[in-house]
Amino acid sequence: MTSPTAASPDISTALVSAAAPAVQRPGRPLVSILIPTHDRVDYLALALRSAQAQTYEHLQIVISDNSEHTDTRALLATQIESDPRVEYVRQEGGNYMENWLRALGQARGEYVNFLMDDDLFDPRKVERMLGAFALSPQVSLVTSFRQLIDGHGAPLAALPGTQRLFEQDTVLVGQSLAEMMIKSGMNLVGEPTTAMVRRADLGACFGWFCGHQYMTLSDLATWMDLLCQPGRYAVYLPEPLSLFRLHGGQDQRRPVTALRSNIEWLQLLVDGYQAGRLFNDPAGQDALRSLLADKLSRLVPFLAAQHAEIRSNEIDVDSLQRLLRRAFQTLWH
Repeated sequence: MTSPTAASPDISTALVSAAAPAVQRPGRPLVSILIPTHDRVDYLALALRSAQAQTYEHLQIVISDNSEHTDTRALLATQIESDPRVEYVRQEGGNYMENWLRALGQARGEYVNFLMDDDLFDPRKVERMLGAFALSPQVSLVTSFRQLIDGHGAPLAALPGTQRLFEQDTVLVGQSLAEMMIKSGMNLVGEPTTAMVRRADLGACFGWFCGHQYMTLSDLATWMDLLCQPGRYAVYLPEPLSLFRLHGGQDQRRPVTALRSNIEWLQLLVDGYQAGRLFNDPAGQDALRSLLADKLSRLVPFLAAQHAEIRSNEIDVDSLQRLLRRAFQTLWH
């Protein structure tokens, strides 16, 4: 897989000084760690502890809980009440995205980082990523290598798309990284736990790209929106600053999740191109047609094989047909 384009040498050189561990000083920016949770109190306790153990201490830690069971607050009472940085809010009902947005709505920090309730932060995560943001206001996203772990916390071998991209701190051109993710079909930035962003860049939304709300690939859509803004950069740090847990209770193992994911990958490509944010130069258009032909040749047979799942009414058939028409029109015209 071809690496995304590195930034110019002057910006990359500046990273050497900015990436060194920062010394904590009064008046440093507030960072909001947002933990949406749903009936995972055991994992949540571990996730919260990893947020509380950060070497950078000027934090707001928000737990937004839409669990069906209402005992999360009581079970974690000591852990929550002993730390004034922790704020617990109860989200009655709603889907996972409403829970995420409730957490985001509580964020007061200049920077925000989601922490999924079954993942973990390395103690240096916030401090290291703030050092990278200090490079320039043009840095819209900082990410890192993420270590996969199993349900018991034991390390797992990297899967495709989760391997370490670089062996040293690296500044990347935002649009180049976005296009590389589309070409590879892999979320190279990582899951919500992995990346830190500026609060002002997110606004009140998560999961929007080119005016479309993404649900299954909401994190990827957010990264694409931030990276495709003109003149923006991403910073990649090679340390395992987050731990991404793989276990049997995760939603991505459901067949309908895989179906929606494949559809949304095509949506990202078509939306990005038609909005002029991806592959918008002559060379890029040739790459686009090749990429579209490949994706459609794989997706259409997959959709045919999943006809029963599509008929189950969990998939918006009208929207899917419109997307396929747009994709074929782009390929042919």
